[in-house]
Amino acid sequence: MPVTINADPIVVTATQLGNRLIVADVISITLSPSASGFVSRPFYRRPELDITFNCRGARAGVWDAGIITIETTPVGALGFVTIWPDPILVTATPLGDDVAGYIATDTIISITLGWGDIDVLTELLKKNWVKWSKIGSLDFTIGKDNLAGERPLDWKGWIYGIKKLSNKIAVYGENGVSVLTPSNNAFGLNTIHRLGLKGKQAVAGDESTHYFVDKEGSLWSLGEGLARLDYSEYLVALTNPVLSWDQENRLLYLCDGVRGFVYSPDDKSLGKGPPTITGIGYQGGTAYVISPITIVTPTFEVWSDIYDMGVRKGKGIESLEFGIDLTIDLKAAVRYRLDKAASFRQTGWQTLNSEGVAYVQCYGQEFQFGVKADSYQYFELDYIKVNGRVYNLW
Repeated sequence: MPVTINADPIVVTATQLGNRLIVADVISITLSPSASGFVSRPFYRRPELDITFNCRGARAGVWDAGIITIETTPVGALGFVTIWPDPILVTATPLGDDVAGYIATDTIISITLGWGDIDVLTELLKKNWVKWSKIGSLDFTIGKDNLAGERPLDWKGWIYGIKKLSNKIAVYGENGVSVLTPSNNAFGLNTIHRLGLKGKQAVAGDESTHYFVDKEGSLWSLGEGLARLDYSEYLVALTNPVLSWDQENRLLYLCDGVRGFVYSPDDKSLGKGPPTITGIGYQGGTAYVISPITIVTPTFEVWSDIYDMGVRKGKGIESLEFGIDLTIDLKAAVRYRLDKAASFRQTGWQTLNSEGVAYVQCYGQEFQFGVKADSYQYFELDYIKVNGRVYNLW
């Protein structure tokens, strides 16, 4: 079935790099874009689109000829499906011999690009620049009316995403997070975080609050202000995390295909979750959850923070009482340690009896208390009562 591609111009960027002195032959470049449903057309050369790059340059009396790197970014739509491709990286390597101490004489590297009726536009590579268009238009060309514009950010690297935040814009990237505030027909810049995101999709939220994970694995919220929620001891293990915001249930999913977590800003709690969720949305009152494979919900398990009962002496735990109304079996365990710098040890899991009591015995100075259920059932935990004694050892 024929497929029509409505493509914008391909953006080609050429950058001279390095300081090698070379005598170069003509560079040959082959563009091989690929996508589902892509229909190729016979290649033919259009001489009027030829672009010649002169790599001859002088620095301290020495001619430099470096490697040209070309990046092409196709933008457009395939049928009714929008294409959001990553950049197509094309590296052109000059062919020829290195001549030590040779001063090149007008060595010109010619690059011929031709692809159907698509024009070629060359411009400088601007990784950390943002652009805005004219009001109500998709045209980013800066004109005499000065409504469209652009500006650099004050951190280096790629921009990963731009999200609306109330009456401002938040820009998330490789090495920072900045807030742009409208000022007349331009934007003022305020960089609020100097660490970049842990991945290109490590940010989610709505127009009032955003959540993101930085390179150190810390979870942050950005609303009226910036707040560190942390949980880095868990989230640092995520590789290229994908964050999804469930606005209806007010839950944040953090997944990387292997590990998954769910954060509740209302309860300020983080728990284990499905590892493969990549998107959540609502339409017509129906919830849609996206995952590349079948969603598997892990066993429910939750642990408390670290407690020492307000005293640093040794303590013996005898049993735990839970205020809970649950018809399925619930199990409890205790993590304990005597040295604050040591790792926790854990007791075995003990099933709560009909009165909601689990007999778990251990001795330590600091404790964490956990519960888990092998099957799903909604419940609310009212309290945990710890029964034990403090030993006066000194």
